[in-house]
Amino acid sequence: MRSRDLWEAYLRRVQCLGWKRPDAIAPFVVTHSPPDRVPDGPLPYTFVTDGIESAVEQATGAAAGRDVVLMGASMVQQCLRAGLLDEVIINLVPALLGDGVRLFEAGSPGDYELAIDSVITAPGVTHLTYRVVR
Repeated sequence: MRSRDLWEAYLRRVQCLGWKRPDAIAPFVVTHSPPDRVPDGPLPYTFVTDGIESAVEQATGAAAGRDVVLMGASMVQQCLRAGLLDEVIINLVPALLGDGVRLFEAGSPGDYELAIDSVITAPGVTHLTYRVVR
């Protein structure tokens, strides 16, 4: 699942670099207004306009027992606030992008709690897995 802003940024990269969308991922885009035109692909884009809970429900159904992956801080924040996440996986690379939405700016301290499940380091990346404590 991703926000409309991330979807549009992804499409710009696809057009500029000639990237192809992976066949195995059915993209769900959370938005207030679906676009008029959507690029063709092996799986349809699903635009969800009735909130994050509905988007997670639809994506979970489409995943048929597999994981649902969120893209972007806004999606993570909304799901944390709604109590819809089981874990947060961050693949941290040492790159400064300039600006954007802070990942853990979802609310006041105590709104949710994260516990570290694993930390795996490799050259150029650290993989962090947090469990959402209920």
